[in-house]
Amino acid sequence: MHFSNVSPNSRHRVPTAVAVATATVLLAGPSKASASHRGTHAAVAHAAGASTTDPSPAVAPGVSPTADLDLQTLLTAFSEMPGLQARFVEEKHMRLLAAPLVSKGRLYFTRPGYLARHVESPSPSKVLISPDMLRYSDRSGEGQIDLRARPDVKLFVESFVRVLAGDEAGLATVYAIYFEAPTAAAMGWTLVLTPKSLSLRKLISRLTITGQGLAVHELKVEETSGDWSVTRISDVNPARIFSMEERRRLFGASRE
Repeated sequence: MHFSNVSPNSRHRVPTAVAVATATVLLAGPSKASASHRGTHAAVAHAAGASTTDPSPAVAPGVSPTADLDLQTLLTAFSEMPGLQARFVEEKHMRLLAAPLVSKGRLYFTRPGYLARHVESPSPSKVLISPDMLRYSDRSGEGQIDLRARPDVKLFVESFVRVLAGDEAGLATVYAIYFEAPTAAAMGWTLVLTPKSLSLRKLISRLTITGQGLAVHELKVEETSGDWSVTRISDVNPARIFSMEERRRLFGASRE
């Protein structure tokens, strides 16, 4: 692992930072706005510029929370997202601390696999995940991880790409998948991903995502160390289309 100008205490961020990529993919389903992206660009651009103050999770327009839902439908829905912007609140529980560390900020995602996580409080920091690199910075400095040199971390990042592609078979090569569908008694669903490979199990022991309909309520990441985190998502725009200037500023990406 390569770190530059960053304190040793920053090392614990790696599993959680990469987990954000998976969380982002699981934030929203196939909104009507994303369908409009293929047919009416102007309508989506307008939707992308809209804001919301509703703290509840996003639900795709026209989708009933009680509608029948299976894993394939869920993964197909995730694959139709053109881009995403959201707010998050993360609670990081560490064995050595009596109280959780709480951070708040924004998430930005764009294809083909760029994820930016901007923490706004209590201390500003940034994480940027691109197809081959993970970069992060805070007040103490900055660092990067070449994902090509870290097959364990790269495997995790590629897992979220498989989710985005709706590739259930590819996801199943990396994780043991458990999906609990909604029922009349419990309308929410649960998706549990348990790593199969030894290298990935050294980072995390389990990912648990819960939601209702095509809305995700929270993501829980259980790390092998015994630490764990819960991320709650709100104010989600699953039809976000970024301009070239925004792509350069947020993701360092110069191509569509």
